[in-house]
Amino acid sequence: MTIVIDKAGRLVLPKEIRTRLHLVAGDLLEAELGVNEVRLRRRQAAAARVIRPGARAIWDAPGTGATVEEIESALERGRVERDARASGL
Repeated sequence: MTIVIDKAGRLVLPKEIRTRLHLVAGDLLEAELGVNEVRLRRRQAAAARVIRPGARAIWDAPGTGATVEEIESALERGRVERDARASGL
């Protein structure tokens, strides 16, 4: 695959790579510089979360299950973030 770097030095990983490696927004990648190459390695997954597309809630943590406590914690983080956005913080 060929990836183009934009003027700001950014690149977009193709969807096939993101899907295969279960990469989502917020994941960290470690970059290692070699001789004429850059290697990217997944560092840490984004925090698990609950998303609500439409009326359904979906646990969004690729490749993992969740306990009731983890789901409740993710819901609470979502409420806190939503309230902070609503109050302009």
